[in-house]
Amino acid sequence: MPVPLSSFWNGDGHHHLLEGLPSSFEHWSAGDEVDEHRRALLDRIEVALSSKIVSTDVRADSDRSLVLEVELEDGRREIVRALVQGHDSEMFESEVALLPWLSRRTLVPVPRLHCVVPRTMTEPHTFAVMQKLPGDCLMNVFGGLSYPDKESIVREIAKIMLQLNDVSVPQRIGTTLIRDDEITLIPPQRITPLPADVARVFDTLEEYMYALIEARRVSDMIGTNDADRSRAHIALARLASELPPIMARLSSPVYRRCVLRHDDLRDTNVLLDGSRISGIVDWEYHSTIPVVLAAQPPCWIRYDGIYDPRFTDTALETWWLASRVDASRLRAVYSQTVKALNEEYWHVMTEGELLQQIEEWLTEHRPDPGCDRMSAWMDSAFHEPK
Repeated sequence: MPVPLSSFWNGDGHHHLLEGLPSSFEHWSAGDEVDEHRRALLDRIEVALSSKIVSTDVRADSDRSLVLEVELEDGRREIVRALVQGHDSEMFESEVALLPWLSRRTLVPVPRLHCVVPRTMTEPHTFAVMQKLPGDCLMNVFGGLSYPDKESIVREIAKIMLQLNDVSVPQRIGTTLIRDDEITLIPPQRITPLPADVARVFDTLEEYMYALIEARRVSDMIGTNDADRSRAHIALARLASELPPIMARLSSPVYRRCVLRHDDLRDTNVLLDGSRISGIVDWEYHSTIPVVLAAQPPCWIRYDGIYDPRFTDTALETWWLASRVDASRLRAVYSQTVKALNEEYWHVMTEGELLQQIEEWLTEHRPDPGCDRMSAWMDSAFHEPK
């Protein structure tokens, strides 16, 4: 089945029609061959849902988890998230516990959790069954919408972010682990993970930011040869020297209050049904984090920081979901919406922009040998000559 074309813009501002995210990476129908491990998983899903599976589509498949959309004999369609054997179940437990907790406290459109089935001695998969929300991912839809519809969606996402801002969470930096409606924290889970010797629940913004610098310093993301690592260490030392005055300006409790943040709110994890947001999905990466880092416009209307065309990886083609002009107008809409609803949050968002971008550079999951792209950004952000 061909993937529909979607609208994207490149760094030079040229519009392109390209394939978006496919609805399935692998389709299976009843009667098709299937390996014994997948068959065992499907059998357990059928028992949990009291219905035969007619077909499945692989929606995501990583070394950590498998996400299936299953069509059942009784007509239902559900999402199954299965933990890959051998991986820590704490992150899986964290995500599935957060969904009902959020549903009870906010109107954020998250999937309803139907059940969680743990692994057994003989069957290795732990899996969760959750509601399949309507719509398609924002990546596939947003670029082709009318400008008024884009404005409407941006206003909606602003209201969702303000709901997350109002949820009461522990005042430390970590990822939630909710049991019996009580929140404890585990070390922040990141797409680019923190090494064991710096991963912990952090008490202060300073501890967290310097841990990110140390994690980057020992990461392979900065390169593996001596020349790359030497340049990277110089760049990271420079960044560390720039942090104290930045954080001193953001020392008031109004900036430091911890809120809940979806740490992977990219265009594939927002669902649109027509011109409305129908779902915020994939909460595997989330954290309690100072609001000064959480309060920022969505990445898919940004052209700054790691999304600035001047500092993207020239070896890779990078695409945006809106032209530079439209993205600027939409950021203004986002800012105006936030300011009208919560002026304090708007002020924090505005004042925290530089620190937010620093965190993004330190948690960037794409390689940056020598921290050369980050260094070029610092030359611009800190107004020093190259």
